[in-house]
Amino acid sequence: MQITGEKALENISEDTIYSHKENILDSDHIALDNLFTMLDKHIHDDNFIHIDGEINGGITEGGTTLTLETNIVNLPLRYTNQLKKLIWPEKEDNQVNIYMIIENIDVSQSNLKISLASSVAAYLDDAASVKLKISQWFDEQLANIVVAQNKIEENDEPNNKTSDN
Repeated sequence: MQITGEKALENISEDTIYSHKENILDSDHIALDNLFTMLDKHIHDDNFIHIDGEINGGITEGGTTLTLETNIVNLPLRYTNQLKKLIWPEKEDNQVNIYMIIENIDVSQSNLKISLASSVAAYLDDAASVKLKISQWFDEQLANIVVAQNKIEENDEPNNKTSDN
């Protein structure tokens, strides 16, 4: 799927982005089914898609936010000013991609990590394998967050050794 630079800028500037937010229960298995359902429902839209799954209130509440977005640049759609500088209105054949974004204070110094899932065209050809890639990537990132949080907890524990001075 391709989009003109003019249409991409219109999506961003006029805020014609399809947005959906959902709470996700924090458990050993994070259910992404509803996020995938919304992606499937809107993948053919001319407007970009922004789908959030919030765990423990999302990043704004100290939890984690999982996001699927369509865009032509690997920046979150909320970075409007930067996107306006990177998108050329005269370009006719921008490939629309699906990006995976995770936000948590323990994911990176910027609290955000973004990665390409696939092009929209590849998703339309083989949605099952792209969904598997997305699930695996989110699982890996969530596991890394747990490891980082465990290290912080270990460092915060008082030293259990006693000295005989």
